[in-house]
Amino acid sequence: MRLVHPDHPDHVVWLGYCLNVHPGDTLEAILEGLRDLTVPLRERLAPDAPFGVGLYLPGAVAHRVDRDAEAMGALRSCLEENELVPFTANAFPLGGFHRPGLKEGVYSPAWDTDARRDYTLEVARALHALCPSGPGTPRRLSVSTHPGGFGSWVDGPATLHAYSQGFAEAVASIHELCTSAGRALSLGLEAEPRASAGTLLELAEFLVVARTRAARLLREHGLATADEAEWLVSRLLGTCLDTCHAAVEFEEGATAWSHANLGAPCSKIQLSSALALPQPGRSLAGREALLALDEPVYLHQTTGRLPDGTLLRSTDLQELRPEAEDAERWLECEEWRCHFHVPVDLEAVGGLGTTRAAMDATLDAALAEPDRWGDRELHLELETYTWSVLPDGVRGAGALVDGIEREYRHALERLALRGWRPAAPTAVSP
Repeated sequence: MRLVHPDHPDHVVWLGYCLNVHPGDTLEAILEGLRDLTVPLRERLAPDAPFGVGLYLPGAVAHRVDRDAEAMGALRSCLEENELVPFTANAFPLGGFHRPGLKEGVYSPAWDTDARRDYTLEVARALHALCPSGPGTPRRLSVSTHPGGFGSWVDGPATLHAYSQGFAEAVASIHELCTSAGRALSLGLEAEPRASAGTLLELAEFLVVARTRAARLLREHGLATADEAEWLVSRLLGTCLDTCHAAVEFEEGATAWSHANLGAPCSKIQLSSALALPQPGRSLAGREALLALDEPVYLHQTTGRLPDGTLLRSTDLQELRPEAEDAERWLECEEWRCHFHVPVDLEAVGGLGTTRAAMDATLDAALAEPDRWGDRELHLELETYTWSVLPDGVRGAGALVDGIEREYRHALERLALRGWRPAAPTAVSP
């Protein structure tokens, strides 16, 4: 959805949901998800206007559409016929995103491999090819990825340097792609608890090195002058602010937004909520409710904050069980926060709280500063990909399309409070 504000006529907000909620790693599954879920959402929320979506192409599909004109044509036709506008893409999971046993495998391959760079570039090329241009269309595009690799994979500074070189090579290719296509695209790195950059602040520190390498590569390849390179890289390589991840690390509201803009404009914001358990030592029922959500697909990193501000960190829910090491200190915490994406409209989930307030505060901070967006566009992506592992009571009434619609309604209400409303219908040209 495209939203505008009477006081900011040169600025636009694009809102969509990430298609990684759709099961299946084939083009046919993606097309089925678009027809069965995305089109009904558009009919409910924006029946007379183009409808923004967050593209997700697993590795095999990205490779196929990059090389097969017929496959690309089928995907483009489905999007165009239904006025679906892919303004952003998620290139974090390469494939098998919903399979049991995935866990830290979602980071594979890491950014010190050609496979990760090549996949990301395939997604970027597909996004350029699939997103329409002209009046009422995005001025820029965004692609998100992880910050390098899983934390335990980092074997000293050499690993981080290799990650930064991978990003630099990708940025050089993205610059050439943007020059050829005539539209900007930013690659946003997504901090995630226990990753090589677990917080937005750690990510900002890493990006100093990655941007320096990228600027040098642009100069060495003759793609930019010394004066141009630094500015170009600040637009090509940014941050994807996931509000769930930031809240789990107790970076929230204006702090999260500020950290996401250190050195360059934020590429996009993923709107998502984590689980929260205040005073865990006093709530056996709450601890049991959280531990019961342990499941075999996704990592559920949990952070506890002690009264003195010290943070305790676990990689997955199993580490919090009563017999776990350091269990007593965990019970002294003021609050636990767990990386388990839950519907953004919910304040509570089966005896547990959520970080919806932190998400709302982060969005409010971003909307209060349009001049920091970069290219005058703010990209927002709803990313509750865990619907398949949520208990029935958490999923809420109705089908999946009903749940995602409720998330949209909450986001639109927050935007309306700041004066942002859906733009008047405008036909887009393919």
